Amino acid sequence: MSSYPEKNRPLVAAVLTALRGLSTEIDHLDEVAARRFGVNRTDLRCLEILSAGGALTPTDLAVALGLTTGGMTTVIDRLERAGYARRRPEPDDRRKIIVEATDLLAAREAEIFGELLQTVEAMIASYPDAQLETIRDFLDNSRAVIRARAVKEQR
Repeated sequence: MSSYPEKNRPLVAAVLTALRGLSTEIDHLDEVAARRFGVNRTDLRCLEILSAGGALTPTDLAVALGLTTGGMTTVIDRLERAGYARRRPEPDDRRKIIVEATDLLAAREAEIFGELLQTVEAMIASYPDAQLETIRDFLDNSRAVIRARAVKEQR
């Protein structure tokens, strides 16, 4: 482990502790949500990507999830059976397939996450813009550091 937290900067330790706690709570929420959706965690992550990114090719989804295309086919099959995703031909190249979220996914997301998202949005809105800029910068930088580490560990 690194030399952090610095002894003369107790807030560094407090932020690291809070970040670990946030990660744990998000992980717990993902587990609860996966059960409510009736899917596994990989499938839930795929649903998050489809919901946020719109229609994507199976290959794009596989890359985003770190899966093989064969593994992705299995995920899409499960999500179609559950009613959360559908395949359709790509409008510009009918040989290609696009995977998109269904209305059922949007309804289930609203049911599971709607109140939480409203509460979090209200909490975020309570901060002044200058603090929000700092928070966004921290989150963006944290994400980049974590993503870089994950990529390094995959090698």
